[in-house]
Amino acid sequence: MVYILFNPNANNGRGTEGLDAVLAAAGERCRGMTPELVDVTGTDAAALLLGLKADDEAIVCGGDGTLHYLVNGLNGAVPAAPVYVWRMGTGNDFLRDVLDGKDARMVRLNEYIKNLPVCEVNGRRRRFLNNASLGLDGQVCELGEQEKARLGRPVNYIRLTLRLLFRDFHPFRATVTVDGESRTYERVWVASAFNGRFVGGGQKLAPDQDRLSDKLCCVVLHSMGRVGALFKLPKALAGKHGSLPQCDVRFGREVAVTVDAAASLNLDGEPMGRVGGYRAVKQRAPCEKRGGVIK
Repeated sequence: MVYILFNPNANNGRGTEGLDAVLAAAGERCRGMTPELVDVTGTDAAALLLGLKADDEAIVCGGDGTLHYLVNGLNGAVPAAPVYVWRMGTGNDFLRDVLDGKDARMVRLNEYIKNLPVCEVNGRRRRFLNNASLGLDGQVCELGEQEKARLGRPVNYIRLTLRLLFRDFHPFRATVTVDGESRTYERVWVASAFNGRFVGGGQKLAPDQDRLSDKLCCVVLHSMGRVGALFKLPKALAGKHGSLPQCDVRFGREVAVTVDAAASLNLDGEPMGRVGGYRAVKQRAPCEKRGGVIK
């Protein structure tokens, strides 16, 4: 049996658009049976996936938020059945990373959710697929969720970013420890831990990160005022770090951040609120298996 899991809230509330194409593709794999549609907002999707037999299949339709919800529901377990991701989100940072420009319609998820990094913050433990983002991007996500809840419609993230850049965001002092080595930075805009390369719908802030390695990539953008950030942030977000002394990039299994004033944190787009810091840990041996792309 093929199960199609969809999130009607994905893609700014357009999560049911495009299901016909998914159903058509799934019908070819069903061996004469009708695929079963499952709304993830109305069921325990993780339990469903873990209950599938090895000869079943699941196709998850959604973006980074839907995947973040699922991997935290799975809580470290990996389904026995093949689970695929069909692009149907807004930012799609996970698919950008694993597809790496390939023209494909689905990616097998199973190998990418083994031993995901865990973020510890305010007594909570949450897994993340892409990044634990503290600072400017965290505040953009926080404000975006607040506006969507208040206005009931999609928000303009570029407008929110510019508003924060020119007025409302306040850089902070941070101490960042990577595998036991601590450094303190002034006027910090971003202090994030990356499992993948992308953040914010295609910003390649960690261009050299490999999500199948045993390390996280810690990126700190610091020592900039508003004018400096206006000119240097775009270069960093495009992955051109080499010429920026204000960008410190380190790799390690454990990243711990403390800040002098509460800053906004988000995990794969999930706002965690204003926090005094976080700890992210990735403990696993390098994974050599790659692939799962289906044309």
